[in-house]
Parts: sequence; C-alpha cells; structure tokens
Amino acid sequence: MKASFNKAKIAGISVCVPNKCINIDDCLEDVFQNDVKMLKRMKKISGIQERFIADENISTTDLAYEASINLFKMLDFDKNKLDMVIFVTQTPDFFMPSCANYLHKRLNLKPQTIAFDVNQACSGYLYGLFIAFSFLENQNAKNILLICGDTLSKTINPLNANLAPIFGDGVSATLISSANEKSFFKLYSNGEGFDKLIIPNRAFAKLDESKSSNKEIFQTNKHRSLDNLYMDGAEIFNQALNLESQSIKEMLDFCEKSKDKVDYFLLHQSNQFLVDSIINDLGIDSSKAPNFLMSKYANLSACSLPALLCEIQKNDFNAILSAFGAGYAWGSAYINFDKNFKTDTISIYKGEKND
Repeated sequence: MKASFNKAKIAGISVCVPNKCINIDDCLEDVFQNDVKMLKRMKKISGIQERFIADENISTTDLAYEASINLFKMLDFDKNKLDMVIFVTQTPDFFMPSCANYLHKRLNLKPQTIAFDVNQACSGYLYGLFIAFSFLENQNAKNILLICGDTLSKTINPLNANLAPIFGDGVSATLISSANEKSFFKLYSNGEGFDKLIIPNRAFAKLDESKSSNKEIFQTNKHRSLDNLYMDGAEIFNQALNLESQSIKEMLDFCEKSKDKVDYFLLHQSNQFLVDSIINDLGIDSSKAPNFLMSKYANLSACSLPALLCEIQKNDFNAILSAFGAGYAWGSAYINFDKNFKTDTISIYKGEKND
C-alpha cells in the first residue's frame, strides 16, 4: 500500500527505557559460557555493547506512561487536547483490556479520547504513523498520541546466547498533530514469513506442525521453550537486506527525491552489520545514515526509529525512515520534520507513582 499525506506532522518524541543496564562484556561467563570468540563475534556483527532490561515489576505501559508524561512536559502540551491514543506493541500488560485503554486510565484522559492497540513489531512505528496520519488527513483528529515499544526481554530466556543479548526494552511516545506538511508512505506485508520470528505458544493457540513446516521452531532446549521467542536469524537478515533496500529505492521514486536531496536515511537499528549492508547496497553517504543505536540500547523493536530520532537531536530536516519486522511487515516513509520538532533525551525509568 502506498499513500501521500498533506495534513500531519510529528511534533515531538520522548523515549523511556528501564533502569537495569546490562553490558554484554559482563555476560561472558553465564551467557556465553566463557566462549570469548562467540562474544567478540556477537559484538562485531550486531554492534551491541549495552542494553536496558525491564524486571518483572516494570511493564510496557509503565514505560509508556513515563514517556508520555515526559513528552507532555517537553512540548508544554495539554493532554486534554488529545483525540486518540494508538499503542503499538507485541508485549501488552494484559491480553484484555488493551494497553491503550490502560494508559488512557493512567493518564486520566477524557472519554472523547479514543484508544486502541496495534499488534506490530519492528515496523510498528511506520504502521502507527501511517494510521495516525490517515486520521489527520481526513480531519477526524487534530492531536494523536502514538506509543511504540516492547519489553521483549521477557519473551527470551536470559541465558539464550543467540537472542538475549540482541534485544533491549524501551517505549516511545510521539505526538502527531495537524499541519501542512507533505509525507509519503509505502508499507508491505507477507504472511509467508509469519513463522520466521514468532513466539509460538504464549497466547490462545499452540503452534504445531500443521501450522508451520519450520522444524527448527520445535527444537527446544534448556534455554528456549515454545513460550520463548524464536528467530530464524539468517532468513530474517536476508529478507531485511533485500526488502528494506528495495523499499527505500521505491520510496525515492514515490516521493520524487534523489538521494542527495534526502537529509537522513533512518533505518531500524536491528543489527549494525545489516544496516551497514543496506547503506552500502544503496550507495548512501554513511554520514546520512546513523548506525550506532545498537551499541547503546540493542534492538528496541518498534521503539528503534523514535529512539534514533531522539539520539540525533535534530530539527528542520527531511528523512526516509525504513524498517522490517515480524510478520513479515516492512516499509518506508518520507517525512519532513519542521523547525519546531522536538525530541527529549532518552530517559531512564524512574517509576514515580504519580498516576
């Protein structure tokens, strides 16, 4: 699907991560079983150094609440002007009700502010923006709060050397408001990849061989059960490389921009080597494509792109945003960020009980 919009802008972004920081070098003994070569290979390919992990007392909505409060303060925004809350996550506090409704309660929003969840992973920020921009384009809303992020560490055995070091936890809050700004989106889905990145048995259906022919999923061990995240790393890497590269090429054609007219190319920070490969494939100037988030926060899933925007601390620029994730779901967007666009320094969760 492709679409262009003329009546929405991203006003500001705030991101909150948990307060437990893990340095990968401290995982040599328990996670990597003193395999120095494995540790060094993981660091070289992924770019990981530190990540922030939520303990059992910190939920996705806890981080969302704090990010939202920080966002409102930064923008001096009256929460009563919100028309909608869109909450994009795959690690909800509860299966029922939605995280959006729970956050609605905690923020004490007015009944006229509608709230709903969207189940998306790493491409969730693009999908969430697309939905928000669509509502603003039709003038059915003026201000939308978009929440994106996960506590994926809770789906992974902490001693799983292949997966635990890759994912960090974090949640973003983005205010999207009415404005005369041009933007372009191209989004894609391919359900054939549904079992390449999956948590098989944690919801109301149990994955079995009648639903998936991927035998690797069912090869469990002491560090992964069917309640844990499974990822076909090689396949995800190849698909992301090919599909993200193609998506960005198609976006350049769609928005009628040459590479030199785009200020930034902001790619989902899933793997440092993967991002470098996409940059090289497209012939992008590396100074326009920051690729450092993994070293500080690991893979933040749907929170990755907003966290990257917070880290570069820029305004008055244009950018192509791109991501690939579970589903498969992927896409790109061309967005203008005006001179009033604001980002907050990524905050560490304080857990203030002021709700």
